Amino acid sequence: MDDPTRPLTVSGCRSECAWSATGDVLGGDPVFDCSACGSEWVRSEPWTPIDAQGEVPDSVLAERRRT
Repeated sequence: MDDPTRPLTVSGCRSECAWSATGDVLGGDPVFDCSACGSEWVRSEPWTPIDAQGEVPDSVLAERRRT
């Protein structure tokens, strides 16, 4: 899905974060989501998701570095 007008899903954190790519695209960027709470992230966001262990997943790091 590529709908550049839809908002990202934002849910309350459950401290069980596990982020991965969804296969969706928003405004040309891949969408990542947290399997615990359902929140979404794209690289244009000013924050970077971390997993429950406090580390940024490799797939998120790669997307953050993409030019």
